[in-house]
Amino acid sequence: MQPITFPISSLLLLFCFLLVLIRVPTALSVDDPRYSECRTTLTCGSLANIGYPFWGMNRSSYCGLPGFELMCEDDVAKIMMSENMLRVLDINPGQQSLMVAREDYWNGYCPSELIDTAIDFNHFDYGPNLRNLTLFYGCYLPATSTYIFLSNCTINGTLMDVSYSTINFLADPRPGVCRGSVLVPVYETAARDLEVNPMTMGQALRGGFVLQWDVDTDECRRCRDSDGVCGYNQSSNSFICFCKDQPSESTCLPTTGTLYLFFWSLDDFAQLYVVAKLTGSLNISSLKS
Repeated sequence: MQPITFPISSLLLLFCFLLVLIRVPTALSVDDPRYSECRTTLTCGSLANIGYPFWGMNRSSYCGLPGFELMCEDDVAKIMMSENMLRVLDINPGQQSLMVAREDYWNGYCPSELIDTAIDFNHFDYGPNLRNLTLFYGCYLPATSTYIFLSNCTINGTLMDVSYSTINFLADPRPGVCRGSVLVPVYETAARDLEVNPMTMGQALRGGFVLQWDVDTDECRRCRDSDGVCGYNQSSNSFICFCKDQPSESTCLPTTGTLYLFFWSLDDFAQLYVVAKLTGSLNISSLKS
């Protein structure tokens, strides 16, 4: 059988055609900076590997959702809701919940301002097994089964007595007399302890309470499964999936760095070119002989 030969011009044409088909390997391409940044997670104190929907510190706002900014002060994670600075004691992404405690009540029950607990109901809700602890300031209430005297406080230079109750939705007992009252959610078990022992107040306040968030986990899971990173489109106020090359509304397209050639190896391709250069034609039978 006669060997199959091609003129040098055909080889050059084939070579140019293959160059058009070659895709730059993904390992050599430059990742989208948003993809790289949002792949990083948050670490603060005992909390680690915190990702979407949270952002802050080393994660820009497009890496998470509005209302989910975390701050880190002295290795303590904190989140701001309304006028309340809350300590973040724990985060459970699987259950979409976080345990928080009032920062201004962390070291006692005499804050500089009397502010009710308020959360962002656009993104969060209270968890189960909670009860309202109501602290009354300057009411001078008689000790009863409803109101339990705690101690005295000096707030902004004013000395006032402090009583409390663990009955939900309790009205102001002495309108016009009380200097103020503050609602703080506590666990049901902590509330029961307070009904018999005022000395457990500090433990109840530091025990915190649970908040739950509701975020579509399916769209983020699909994004991650496609090797993407979940984020937030600040222009359209919607979910976005950051991919290595460019963002997507849902998932990343598969990429490949594989080039399929009809040659055994690059060495063989080089041999073909050398043979063709010397002889003026391409002799395929000269390979693998």
